[in-house]
Amino acid sequence: MTLLPRRVQYLLVLTLALWALQGVFRVLFWGLLSELPIAAEGYLLKAFWVGLRFDLRVALLAALATLPWLLLPRFSAVNYALLRRLLGYWFGIILLVILMMYVFDAGHYLYLSKRIDASVTRFSSDIGISSAMVWQSYPVIQISLAIVATWSLGYWAHKRFALPLLTQEKTRRRWYSNCVHIVVIGALFLLILLGRWSLVPLRWNHAFFNGDAQVAALGLNPFVWVYYTASFTTATSATEQDLQPHLQTLSHLLGAEFPSDGAALLDRWETPSAPVVSTQQSTPNLVIVFMESLGASHIGAYGNKLNPTPNIDALISQSRWYPHFNVPARSTAKSVFTSITGIPDVSAIKTATRNPFITHQRSVINSFVAHEKHYMLGGSAGWANMSALIHNSIQGVTLYEEKYWSSPIIDVWGISDHSLFSEASDVLSQAQTPFLGYIQTAANHSPHTIADDKTGFVEQQQSPKDLKDNGFISVKQYNAVRLLDHNIGKMFENFKRKGLYDNTIFVLFSDHQASSAKVGFLPEYIFQFGIAELPVPLIIHAPSMVTPEVDNTFGGLPDLLPTIAGLFPEPYLNTTLGRDLTWAKGKDLPGYGFVQDSRTSVAVNGKEIASVNHITGKVVSADIDEKGVAHISATPNAMVDAANAYYLAAQYLLKANAVKPK
Repeated sequence: MTLLPRRVQYLLVLTLALWALQGVFRVLFWGLLSELPIAAEGYLLKAFWVGLRFDLRVALLAALATLPWLLLPRFSAVNYALLRRLLGYWFGIILLVILMMYVFDAGHYLYLSKRIDASVTRFSSDIGISSAMVWQSYPVIQISLAIVATWSLGYWAHKRFALPLLTQEKTRRRWYSNCVHIVVIGALFLLILLGRWSLVPLRWNHAFFNGDAQVAALGLNPFVWVYYTASFTTATSATEQDLQPHLQTLSHLLGAEFPSDGAALLDRWETPSAPVVSTQQSTPNLVIVFMESLGASHIGAYGNKLNPTPNIDALISQSRWYPHFNVPARSTAKSVFTSITGIPDVSAIKTATRNPFITHQRSVINSFVAHEKHYMLGGSAGWANMSALIHNSIQGVTLYEEKYWSSPIIDVWGISDHSLFSEASDVLSQAQTPFLGYIQTAANHSPHTIADDKTGFVEQQQSPKDLKDNGFISVKQYNAVRLLDHNIGKMFENFKRKGLYDNTIFVLFSDHQASSAKVGFLPEYIFQFGIAELPVPLIIHAPSMVTPEVDNTFGGLPDLLPTIAGLFPEPYLNTTLGRDLTWAKGKDLPGYGFVQDSRTSVAVNGKEIASVNHITGKVVSADIDEKGVAHISATPNAMVDAANAYYLAAQYLLKANAVKPK
């Protein structure tokens, strides 16, 4: 006589088996992917326990997905071999989904240092490029064989041990015995689904109990995280009415009176406060260099001890350098959007570039009416629909991508950076008027291809400890940073050789930091508030016009074009959330960051910092000491108002700054 009904036995065994499988994946994540120490520390064990409860919930839901084959009293897998066979096939599908999710989750974490979430759907719109990147970055064949082997073992175990539970001889029970079974098993299943002994179920925020993103990653389950992040939408954008209470704050942040009488509330005409170009001299050229994935922690000037960027470090010493500059969000497409529009891309799931209704944006770049405009990248601008934004928002632009260049394509991102710089200088040298060249690099990006460009670059090796202490996740990433730096040096040699250096203003920035790994030479508050992927350099280099200095003004990517426009004497229309950082100098104004995973805005000016979670409403304010450590304060500070104002203004401008296509 069996103690439990056959169907219940099957569901419990299946739940435990799938829980154990996910538990193994969690251990592998901790030991092989996460940079957290394998130690019996309280916070690590707590995160692991949170994760195990998420795993158990997913395991039960997966087991309950077999109920269609079990529910009918007579026509079920309990009574018919054919239905048991079909149930076996159905389990095979469930198992495959689980395996594929964890494989994609591991790849996503290796690529972006974060667990997979609903924003992964953005890669499906560029399936060709995404597939090529995966093929070139990961051992796809070996991974596929491992999936097949694991799936085969699981399918066999289910057939050998689980399905026979349904063929046991039926045990007749009294009605009250069945009632007890229903109540007890129902209560157990409900407790598993809740995840905790409380009317409030276990939710994603329980994994973020100590503010460390890596600890939270240990506690998350990919299925649960995709489900929760899918509900983070920006289907409703902020309106003029929503923005009204924040106009005074925005006036303070941006240095203008709002609301304006322009097409949008934040339109204003700007007169540069400290131009470096005089009206008597010839109009200089502009070259904007987009340095892929080169964040603060990988640059020697910020304190990296492995000397990965000698050319950029030397350039910084000869330039105006903004060490407290950041991008609003961690995404290449989001940074392209913000660099052109001056609007933080606070889209929750996909990037703003993928929204066909807002690709026609007004941009400060169009105030450079005397300049030929050239946008150049080594790969395809079809990635994330960036080409639509570039063509629709930059008046008269010529877009050059991989199909234009004569150099060979070396990987999914197109030609090498060295080839791009070389051919771009050829294009710009033919300009008949002053030019504005926007050059977007890509080599410092998985799969980190080292092209054989015959430029003298030599790969180096470093110990795993030194790499980790300096923010690198692998020696391939370390050498990719070194290669980018090497090619930046070659770019300047090339521009000097072709006579394009002396009358050109060079502006270099990055789209995001490649890793959120904690390093000791960056301020602690960026790790405390989860914005370690956002600090990047802004370098303005023009020795004949711009005096070298370290400018400690806090700013962000929306400030890029207004700051460049501020180098020239002509007034310009500013419709962005950016300001001229020369004007902002000494005013203690904050930079803005947006943590997409948790929908959190962060504002920081080096003395104070605050975060606002736009889902839960949680507000955290802190003072920053001289060592860069944030100390939580009991009362909200001015950064809370700034964070809210920036977020709502960004939501508003995503649509309000768009113009109808002609």
